[in-house]
Amino acid sequence: MSDHSRAELAVGAFVVVGLAGLAYLSVSIGGLELFENDRIQVGARFASIGDLKTGAVVKVAGVKVGRVQAIRLEDYAAETKLAIDANLVLPSDTIASIRTEGLLGESYVLLRPGGAEDNLEDGSRIGQTEPAIDLIDLLVKYALDSAEGGGESSEGDGGGMPDLFE
Repeated sequence: MSDHSRAELAVGAFVVVGLAGLAYLSVSIGGLELFENDRIQVGARFASIGDLKTGAVVKVAGVKVGRVQAIRLEDYAAETKLAIDANLVLPSDTIASIRTEGLLGESYVLLRPGGAEDNLEDGSRIGQTEPAIDLIDLLVKYALDSAEGGGESSEGDGGGMPDLFE
């Protein structure tokens, strides 16, 4: 083999390794799992999902344990399918909540395991859910409550904060 052929072979190998590394980074940063672990599907019904999207993370105690597999509207409520690691044992009284990473972060589903003796199985549904909190609705409610009360309270009216500096 000539020196020219060896140089071409080395450059070709370098390009292939570089493309493989780039492909791996693209897949891992994008959150796509090529080799999905064993998963079970669990349903959860929410009155409101806010900005939750298909593919969002499902967490227990801050640790990623799955993804939101599907979202659809059913009888004016959001029906979600969660793909959860099969080796995770969740009691049947687990509570599912929709949370947001920080103030403007992405929405995710937080699972809080209960203490029931029986466990969720593939195809079962989480009975207790908490909808997404809408920050705008909270601000509007707070503003309206303040406007109705006039922002002031007298002693004994029960409408405001107690005076701690009497």
